[in-house]
Amino acid sequence: MSLLAQALYLATVLPMAIPDPDPVTPPGFEAPVSLIIGMLRWGGLALAVAGIIIVGARLTINIRRGEAAHEIGMLGAIGLGIMLIGAAASIVGFISGS
Repeated sequence: MSLLAQALYLATVLPMAIPDPDPVTPPGFEAPVSLIIGMLRWGGLALAVAGIIIVGARLTINIRRGEAAHEIGMLGAIGLGIMLIGAAASIVGFISGS
C-alpha cells in the first residue's frame, strides 16, 4: 500500500475511533454555574433594554432632521443581540450536538 493511500486511510478511520463522551457537569458546580449564567443573561438583557431606550431617544431627535437611518440599523443590531442572548443555550447545544 502506498504512503498516500495509508495516510488517506488513517485520515478517514482514525477520527471514528476517537471516543465522544457526553458532557457532564462536575459535582457541586451546577448551581453556581447556573447562577452565573442567569446573572449574565439578566445583565445582557438589561443592557439591551438600556440600548433600546438610548436608540429611541436618538431616533426621536434625529428623525426631525431626516437623519434617522443609522438609528434604524442600530435597532436591528440590538434586536439581533436580544435574540442571541435569549437563544444562547439552544445555539450552543445545537453546535455541540448535545
